[in-house]
Amino acid sequence: MRVRPCSCPGFRMPLIVAVVLVLASQAQGTPPWDYVFAVTTDFGPSGRFSIADVVPPWGVDANLGGIHSDAVARHHGGLIYVVNRLYADNIQVLDPEQDFTTVIQFSVGPGSNPQDIAVVSPDRAYVSRYETVWLYEVNPVVGAVLDSIDLSGFADTDGIPDMAQMALVGDLLFVAIQRLDRDNFWLPVSPSYLAVIDTNTNALVDVDPVAPGIQGIELTGLNPTCEIQVDEEAGIMYVGESGRWNVSDGGIDAVDAVGLTALGFVTTEDQLGGDIGDFTLPLNGRAHAVVSVSTPGWEAYCVSFDWASGNFIGEVWRPGGFSVEDIEVHPGTEQLFLCDRTYTNPGVRVFSAADGGQLTTGPLNVGLPPFDLVIVGDAVTGVGDTPAELGPTLHVAANTVGAETLVAFTLPSEGSVRLDIYDVSGRHVRNLKRGFVGQGEHVASWGGRDSHGRLVASGVYFVRVEAGGAAATAKVVLLR
Repeated sequence: MRVRPCSCPGFRMPLIVAVVLVLASQAQGTPPWDYVFAVTTDFGPSGRFSIADVVPPWGVDANLGGIHSDAVARHHGGLIYVVNRLYADNIQVLDPEQDFTTVIQFSVGPGSNPQDIAVVSPDRAYVSRYETVWLYEVNPVVGAVLDSIDLSGFADTDGIPDMAQMALVGDLLFVAIQRLDRDNFWLPVSPSYLAVIDTNTNALVDVDPVAPGIQGIELTGLNPTCEIQVDEEAGIMYVGESGRWNVSDGGIDAVDAVGLTALGFVTTEDQLGGDIGDFTLPLNGRAHAVVSVSTPGWEAYCVSFDWASGNFIGEVWRPGGFSVEDIEVHPGTEQLFLCDRTYTNPGVRVFSAADGGQLTTGPLNVGLPPFDLVIVGDAVTGVGDTPAELGPTLHVAANTVGAETLVAFTLPSEGSVRLDIYDVSGRHVRNLKRGFVGQGEHVASWGGRDSHGRLVASGVYFVRVEAGGAAATAKVVLLR
């Protein structure tokens, strides 16, 4: 079920209003158009997964199914790919359209410890395998190994390259090579690389033909540990390199995906104040990172920084202990989602990516402590028609005209409807309509007042319409 913009005649959209349409289904196990997929685990016998809406009040469907206790997830082509890592050594493919049923689960080699999957097409993907020198090409539809690519040329003296995160840019696959010396306390050996593979031929690309052997992209720092972020428009990849533990020698490296060369650090661990564990790309010049320190206590926490200068802005969330794991940004709503594994009160917290303020009043309960998040969608404003068998389609638009905000919605059939206003923290502000309405287009107005008749402050609000077991949400910027 998807949402498209309202096409009401004469319904004019002035520039002062920003509108984002998001579908948020109420049926358990059925994903909204945009949602958060959460890998959860207590690192016991098994892990679980949950989903959450991306808009207030951030409804959660917890414990929807089982996965390995050490897993990460990726999204491609409407499917969720769970990489079940150490001692599980398999890929688990979930179909959100079938209530997140596991459609196939297949081994990538006993003891191989897969780290990442990069999906080229429904029947072609690459899997990095940490304990081996062989990168696999697989068919995730049938679970078959199609090819294996030897990365032993990038290994250090222990013979293992320690292949980790991957990114696809055009026809090229980039594979992070950590080069940790297993015979010397797993310390990183200089240099670390991105191995480059032509996915048309599965041949390694030599980025420096003058030097002997096949060369990868030599990174600015050591030990690339973070999920690789890609700015496709600019052709730049960003690689988080944590270097040596408790030494400020890492940072976020910019890598030219066309020129196949590292451009240098955007920001350093020295600027951020700790070892880097995760990061986001910027929104309006502001980015976020997870850093960790050993003193005064073993802590992992979230900070914000200026992308242009790399300079530290402030701490976003520091609950104490090694508690903060993954962070992800939903660009359409400008929200930062954070895994808080605090022992006594774990869950997913939501912050404003613009100013770092927490939007949730407490953690969203996703069952077990969250470990990895996947944001599915980026608040698409128009995504076409919806097949009728998926249920009713709702059309929502919001338009500020003078002192009134007009909200138009279309129902495919008569039925009960509820139309509400929420603020960015998920607090209910006002009900605009509740009851039975006929098929077709309807318009309601909001005068910028709460349920007690008081004028609300300028800022971001969400208009939410629910009908026929489905819901749609529009983000409205109210300016006075």
